[in-house]
Amino acid sequence: MIKTYCKMCATLTTQDIDKIQKLEETAIILSNVLGVDTFIDCPTKDGEKALVVHHSKPETGSMYSKNIAGEVALYKNEPAVLRTLQTGMPSKNYKAITQEGETVLQNVIAIKNESNEIIGVLILEHSDKKKTLLKIGDVETPEELMSNFLESRYTIPELIKDGIVIFNNNETVTYANGVAKSIYEKMGFGKNIVGETFQNIVINSVEFNNILQNKKIDVVEISILDMVLSVSYFATLENKKRQNVIMIVRDITQEKSKEQEIILKSVAIKEIHHRVKNNLQTIASLLRIQSRRSKNREVKKILDETISRILSIAITHEVLSEKGFDNLNIREIVDLIYKNYSTKTIDKKEKIEFTIIGDNFNISSEKATAIALVINEIIQNIVDYAFPDDVAGKVKILIQKDHFFSRITISDNGVGIPKEKISSSGLGLMIVEKIIKEQLKGSFEISSEVGKGTTVKFEIKNEY
Repeated sequence: MIKTYCKMCATLTTQDIDKIQKLEETAIILSNVLGVDTFIDCPTKDGEKALVVHHSKPETGSMYSKNIAGEVALYKNEPAVLRTLQTGMPSKNYKAITQEGETVLQNVIAIKNESNEIIGVLILEHSDKKKTLLKIGDVETPEELMSNFLESRYTIPELIKDGIVIFNNNETVTYANGVAKSIYEKMGFGKNIVGETFQNIVINSVEFNNILQNKKIDVVEISILDMVLSVSYFATLENKKRQNVIMIVRDITQEKSKEQEIILKSVAIKEIHHRVKNNLQTIASLLRIQSRRSKNREVKKILDETISRILSIAITHEVLSEKGFDNLNIREIVDLIYKNYSTKTIDKKEKIEFTIIGDNFNISSEKATAIALVINEIIQNIVDYAFPDDVAGKVKILIQKDHFFSRITISDNGVGIPKEKISSSGLGLMIVEKIIKEQLKGSFEISSEVGKGTTVKFEIKNEY
């Protein structure tokens, strides 16, 4: 793609484009070693714009949400780029505004062709909140920057958390920073690995020549002794005769140990939710037996409502026992509550048509339990009272997510409720209002018209 973008500039010759392409690997290496975003910008015929022909994002994390290669750079937002393109002089720690509107610091070096004409710039960019680790000083070309990095051993490698080992074209270690020395000392090497051969130092099955040919070997994870290491390789052409290989090695033992702890905790949490669900279902079964034995219709009704509430809570634990994480899908919870009623009220299932539409989003397990109870109460009232004498009807559940609050609307086309009875506080309505106001931090509204149906709306405060 870099060649395509260079041609789009309409200011570069074939030889210029070849020069730019050769610097791509330098930009990649500097990005990963220094942990900064690197760019190659080339001038366009428009006197106020340059084109980003290459963007390298560091593996440790970029300041950009996407790769911006192919996008326009405005000189008014990046004065260092304009200065270096016009003068050929390096620009150090100039403030700039990125394509994503963030303020950054730029270190810019001119790229020149064989005729000493400026054909582009190499940009090393980092947050203005982070202390700069770049010391470009009198460096005027990307080649000098890479050469000085390899030869002068700036303090940069000693300040980053990755181990850096540099091999010359004779496959001999010419430099290792303190982190790398410490890692290899744990593996039984001496305090200094400089002078060791590639074959003696390498800790995975990779050939030196393969690195030179491929220019880059992706990150691999290796378990050795009691450590877990991530290792990657980059090849760089220091000049026409000399090539170097840079190995970046990081001790990720603690990260892997924490990952394993999280996995074990997740398994334990899933098992806990599974047991809670089973216990709730056992309680519901015992109450169901009691309900069947009771001859008092009022007692049977109270027990059936209690069973329904217990099972609505069990639904949340059922989902958590399967997925093992705290965020639950609102549509999945609503669907399960509906299915719970479908199996419980087989006689009315075919006559009441349920429709669930609207947005889909995640909620915490705590809110999921509260929402499940609220929807359970509302649906229970609809099934019990909206369609008497086995009258057919429709129920619609609409889920809407707004910026700060989300709304759930449940409406039916049943017999409706007289106005004087809406305000009467039954146990179900008391439970609904209390949960919405105290647990969901929301509001509750009910409207109804006799012969046309009832609509219940409640809002919940968003978490995410």
